[in-house]
Amino acid sequence: MNGARSHASPLSPLQRGHEAGPALPWKVEGAFEVTTPDPALERRGPVARMFFREFINPSPLHETSVSHRSISRSVAALSVALALTAPALSAQQTCPAVEPGATMPLKYKGGPTVAAITPCDLMTRLYIYADDSLRGREAGTPNAMHATAYIESQVRKLGLKPAGDHGTYFQNMPVTARSVTPASTISAGGKTFHADRDFVLAAPPANHKVSAPVIFGGTFGDTTAELTADQAKGKIVVLMAPAGGARGFFRRAPGSANPLADAAAIVTVTETLSKPRFQPVLNDTVQNSGREAYAASHPTEGNARGGRGGFGGGGLNITVTPQVASALLGKSVESAARGDVGPSATIDIRVKTAAAPTRSVVAILPGTDAKLSKQYIVIGAHADHIGVSGVRPVVEHDSLKAYNEVARVEGADTRNAPEPTAEQWVRINAIKDSLRKIYPPRLDSISNGADDDGSGSVSILEIAQAFAQGPIKPKRSLIFIWQMGEEKGLWGSEWFTNHPTVPRDSIVADLNLDMVGRGAATDITGKNKAGEELKGASNYLQLVGSRRLSTELGDIAESVNGSQPVPFAFDYSMDANGHPQNIYCRSDHANYARYGIPVIFFTTGGHADYHQVTDEPQYIQYQHMARVDKLVFDIATKVADLDHRVVVDKAKPDSPFARCQQ
Repeated sequence: MNGARSHASPLSPLQRGHEAGPALPWKVEGAFEVTTPDPALERRGPVARMFFREFINPSPLHETSVSHRSISRSVAALSVALALTAPALSAQQTCPAVEPGATMPLKYKGGPTVAAITPCDLMTRLYIYADDSLRGREAGTPNAMHATAYIESQVRKLGLKPAGDHGTYFQNMPVTARSVTPASTISAGGKTFHADRDFVLAAPPANHKVSAPVIFGGTFGDTTAELTADQAKGKIVVLMAPAGGARGFFRRAPGSANPLADAAAIVTVTETLSKPRFQPVLNDTVQNSGREAYAASHPTEGNARGGRGGFGGGGLNITVTPQVASALLGKSVESAARGDVGPSATIDIRVKTAAAPTRSVVAILPGTDAKLSKQYIVIGAHADHIGVSGVRPVVEHDSLKAYNEVARVEGADTRNAPEPTAEQWVRINAIKDSLRKIYPPRLDSISNGADDDGSGSVSILEIAQAFAQGPIKPKRSLIFIWQMGEEKGLWGSEWFTNHPTVPRDSIVADLNLDMVGRGAATDITGKNKAGEELKGASNYLQLVGSRRLSTELGDIAESVNGSQPVPFAFDYSMDANGHPQNIYCRSDHANYARYGIPVIFFTTGGHADYHQVTDEPQYIQYQHMARVDKLVFDIATKVADLDHRVVVDKAKPDSPFARCQQ
């Protein structure tokens, strides 16, 4: 699920400081195998309390490329064999996911998948798709391309019809990435400082050079003692990082002005430089021009793009070492007082832009009815996650897992969590010690995204196989889509709905699966509008948007659920109008809904591993997930076989380019 809102909160002491280890080799063997050698582990002794006690050092390995040839061999023979033996294989399948009390492994290689939707199939697929070797599947990176290569190999084996560009399964997007070049400098006090060594920043849209006086603004985020707008205007403002180190974001009182808005640049001082996040950009002219036109015609609605916006500095927000700050101020930072003015300095930032290949996977199962097959039900998930972090030091996995289970129960969606109490530290260490009895200590910097949204991605594969190789053949056609770039701003669904490969008005409904692998009783799945915590259960499932455009679609979901062997208890709490998390607008279904297409967003909700390196396959509830997938399969069948289109009886958005608000 897209975390646009979640990044506004500062990270916990343990969350700060992840760095990717060496790339692991990724080679698919046969039907559904992945080879990823375990790194050698080595204890490194005690560290400060905030980072707990034990770290490891992975052995250096070399990354290899995906073997498409090995992935795709024996397609026809495998399809026939699976169709003939599916019932027997389903009955004979065994795996840790269905064995009571079994320890879930860190690595797993399952057998061939079957036509039935099974927990073992899902476990086999997810241990491939959320493996460290794919390094978090961040959109715009080769790792995400490897991930889509795996998905494409599977839908090709299933015999689904390509629905991407030019007769392929891929729908490519025009994505570019900006980066700051080594030629970028800061000149102050007769010294010249260089990017990446002395300072870092996220790349601005273009080259940017500014010469201006320097002023010290105190501590970043301290709104009780900050510069006035007149003091900051046109100057390079130097700020100390707050306690804890990371610059982060802070919130102002509603309606209050930002005195740094007209600063020439904002410079934050830290002891350790953290590499900026990778910055790909989707260049969608349809979306950009549509938003601009809508904003021009609706000036009172503000920015149709939404989001937090910046915090000033003319687009230059730079993190520097204390040495650079001293040169800028003409004195040490420690001796500077708020309002002290230093000599003029020059910041010269040079930017380069390069293509960042990015693609979704789109496939069709044709319907059986000559007329209705020209209409489509979309079953989708997002193929990407958030990748790896370049921040140091690297976190120890089980320590972070234990910390979040107690102190950050919603993971990255946790707001303003206080320092754990003494009693909570006892619990944290007890959880860590219990994990130590199962798994060896290990450094971790890869956000695997097993639940977000590896669970949805492998669920779509499982549902697709059930339709392709099972006895149920729907009248309407089904589009299976693995949308890339949801975490960057719902890119894949934006691009597909703006540039559909089938007529947009032929799409009857969108069924979106995003984070469907958790929902245990121990998971805090979110908060209701009143701020009360929600918890999972054995029959737990959240539905979002199911009646926002079509009452009938929501009724179908309830009716089909009621016919399941063990019905779910649907939780609609997160779908409340005005809910502060705005969850309706944070996953791919939102881009279908903006065009008036009825949607259902299925999710088991949040948890302590949300957008954390601890979102790994061993924590997934595979039997629960299989039940969710069977429900979606049955809802898709019901909608696809209706003698009419799902009735849209609610108001459609005024424009597909209006700001989404729940």
